[in-house]
Amino acid sequence: MTAKTRARPYHHGNLKQALLEASIELIQEEGVDALTVAEVGRRVGVSSAAPYKHFADRQALLCALATEGNRRLGEAIVAAAGAITDPREAFRLSGVAYIRWAAENPALYRIATDPAYIDYASTAPDVHSPKALEGSMDTFWPELAALVRSGAALPASHPLIEQLRGRALAQGVASLFVNGVFASLGITTADAERIARAVTREDVPATSPRAKPSRTR
Repeated sequence: MTAKTRARPYHHGNLKQALLEASIELIQEEGVDALTVAEVGRRVGVSSAAPYKHFADRQALLCALATEGNRRLGEAIVAAAGAITDPREAFRLSGVAYIRWAAENPALYRIATDPAYIDYASTAPDVHSPKALEGSMDTFWPELAALVRSGAALPASHPLIEQLRGRALAQGVASLFVNGVFASLGITTADAERIARAVTREDVPATSPRAKPSRTR
């Protein structure tokens, strides 16, 4: 058994959280397809029946992972923009944090943004939104849906449309990292911060160039 897959005996504490932590490690190492309730329980070191007290099946585990992923993403956004009082700058910094977090946590990001596991019609995860980000974090999706379904005019300057534009930009750039497009060009996770700042209209200073990665044939 390798060090990466060695079971860690579970002794006490929050078993549900321990199972989620083990799940995140598993998907980071082996991908989402490798995730099973049984394997996560084995990694934590509990009986085969114990994990099912918290997660009835794989779908329930994936939904819990999506909630945990969105909570962590929300915390990253708040940490990046929470001290900013200007709503526009706070929103820009939230986009930077979003892209950076997705690039650093690609497997969890895929789950956290998959409508098969989260409800976009509901409010955001249990993360306290700073005043400058109120609305953009907690009620954006339901409010946008209501606006569009109402048939009302959609001026480009409408606050919800402006937010959608920013979110679409951040999610698009995040997907380029998560799907491996940037990696195929030699652009690494370490570049996420610089790219995120640039696409959100910040002038980013130069850094030392890196050697172009060689391709094996």
